[in-house]
Amino acid sequence: MSEARLLIVEDSKTQRAFYAGVFEGHYALRFATNGKEALACVAEEVPDVILLDVEMPEMDGYEVCRQLRGQDHAMPILFVSAHVELSERLLGYDAGGNDFLCKPIDPRELVLKVELVLRQRTEQMRLQENGRTAFSAAMTAMSAMSEMGVLIDFIRNVSKLGNYVDIAGAICTTLEAYGLHGCLQIYGSEGEHLQSTDGQTTPLEASIIANARSLSHIYSSGSNTSFNYPHCCLVIRDMPLEDEDRCGRLRDHLAILAEVAAGRAQALDDLNREIKQLETRLQSQQSALVTLRRRLPAASATLGLSPEQQTGLGRIFDQLLIATPGE
Repeated sequence: MSEARLLIVEDSKTQRAFYAGVFEGHYALRFATNGKEALACVAEEVPDVILLDVEMPEMDGYEVCRQLRGQDHAMPILFVSAHVELSERLLGYDAGGNDFLCKPIDPRELVLKVELVLRQRTEQMRLQENGRTAFSAAMTAMSAMSEMGVLIDFIRNVSKLGNYVDIAGAICTTLEAYGLHGCLQIYGSEGEHLQSTDGQTTPLEASIIANARSLSHIYSSGSNTSFNYPHCCLVIRDMPLEDEDRCGRLRDHLAILAEVAAGRAQALDDLNREIKQLETRLQSQQSALVTLRRRLPAASATLGLSPEQQTGLGRIFDQLLIATPGE
């Protein structure tokens, strides 16, 4: 408490001497002789506690207190007065005071009162700081949950993306939700698709993507960060480096985003390959059926089929050809 600053507002020279004798060596003392001087002292240097005489010319202690509270000053203010009536105490309470001391003042009571309000002030500031820390942590948690929600939405809907263009569009929507900008490429056996959050990609963005595809999974240079996976390369140009925590969270989210998008592009490639293989087999079966149908008349004699049997077998082949896409 030796570092605490104590402002004493008292127009009596004798009373100021009394205060000096009580507090000298314990606090950094400063004296004001009237209300205006007190306000000027606070404007110059905010004290930790104020001892404020009530009866002063021009501006009494209540008005000084009201003006200080009106300026959002929260330091403890102890009124000092020779009047002990309840009405005086209520005036002090209404003005925003913390305590009311009656003259003549016992030095021991005075010291204890000042020590008490200083301890209370210290505890209040500690609680306020804890509150600010808790609020900041809560806001960070809420922000993180919101960011995670954006990623979860992408993952939940990725199975609905039917081509490279859809995947790229969903990534750009996600980046916009994060407030980020950049470019990306989705590529594979079906070709490639370049897209930018700003619209059509520029030649510079295309060259950046081409180079980024040769880098490691995650590569950072200043505010630029690339996320490179087979089938998906994403480059962000404005990572929030000024917010280290958020930047770290987004880096993790974007890595998952790129990897999930790459997985969807791979799945589409696999599906398209299977479809093409199935189409090839169907075409082969169609050709075999056509060949057999053409050979049926000649084979019927060898097999000893009657005309009716040959006609019935021909109908079966015709139905199979109709049911099988192809020629």
